[in-house]
Amino acid sequence: MSGVVRAVCVTRSVALRRALRRSLHAAGAAVEFVDDVGGVGADATLVVIDGPTHDALAAPARAALASGRAMIVVGVSLGDDGAVDGLRADGCNHVITGDDEPDDAELVVTSGKLASGDIFGLEKYLAWGVRVSDLEIASYEEKRAALIAVTASARDAGARRPMVARVESVVDELLMNAMYDAPAAARGEAPQLPADVLERVAAPARLRWASDGRHFAVSVEDRFGALVKGAIVDHLQRARAERGRPRGTSEAGGAGLGLYFIVSSVTRFIANVDPGHRTEVIGLFDLRQAGRDGDACARSLHVFARASVG
Repeated sequence: MSGVVRAVCVTRSVALRRALRRSLHAAGAAVEFVDDVGGVGADATLVVIDGPTHDALAAPARAALASGRAMIVVGVSLGDDGAVDGLRADGCNHVITGDDEPDDAELVVTSGKLASGDIFGLEKYLAWGVRVSDLEIASYEEKRAALIAVTASARDAGARRPMVARVESVVDELLMNAMYDAPAAARGEAPQLPADVLERVAAPARLRWASDGRHFAVSVEDRFGALVKGAIVDHLQRARAERGRPRGTSEAGGAGLGLYFIVSSVTRFIANVDPGHRTEVIGLFDLRQAGRDGDACARSLHVFARASVG
C-alpha cells in the first residue's frame, strides 16, 4: 500500500477516536470512524480496529475485512492465543497491545510506513537527531566485540541491569539468525551446523543501535529477506504451547527458535522484509520500565513486507 491513506477506525470509544484522529491526521491519513466492521467500505486502505470492543481477530471480522488492505488492531494482548492466531489473517500484520490509548508516535510511524513504502530504518522509531551506531559483522569474533559495545551503550543510556542483559541476549540471537540461520533459510535448508564451522560460513550482518532517552533501539539486517510472518506466528504459538522457549530444532530454517525469546524480551518488535533481498528486525526497549514492570511479551508487533506492505 502506498499513496494517500484512507483510514477507517472501528471503535465506539470516544477517547480512542480522539487519539486515532490526532495521530492518523499527523501521518497524513484521511480518517473516518464507524461503529462496527460492517461499516468499513471497499475503498478503505487502512483499517484500525479497537480489538476488545469488536473481537477484531475473530473469524467473522477477518472474513469481513479480507481484501489485502492493511489492518492495525489496538488493545489486544500478544499473550492471548486468539491474538496470535489472528495474525495469520491476510493484512493483519500490526498489533498494538495495552488498555491505554495507543502511542501517537507509533501510529504515526506505522501509518506513514504503510503510505510511503519506506519501511526500513530504526531512526523512524526514535526522536529526530539521535546518533546511530553502525557495524558490519562478518565473524564470530566481531559478533562478540559488538555485543560488548552494545551493552556498554545500553548502560550509558541508563538501562537497568536486567534490561542490559536482555539487550545483549536479543542482539546475540538476532545476529545468530542473520549470520547463520537466514542464509540456510534462503537455501531451503535447516541450520544444523556444528559450532566449529560457524566461523567459516557466517554471512555478513549489519548491526545498528541508538537511544533517544525513552527507548534503546537495536536492529539487525541480513541480505536474504527470508523471514515471513508465518514463521513468527508459528514460533509464538509453539512457545506458548510449550510454556516457554520452543524445544528442538527448526525444520523450516530461518529465524526460528529465538523468535519467541526476542518478542518476549523487547517492548516493540518490528520486522521489515524485502523478500529475497533484505530483512531488518528492530527491537525497542523502554528505558523507563523498571525491572518489576517487565512485560511477558512485546507491547506491539509489526511486520512490513515491501512486496505487499501491510
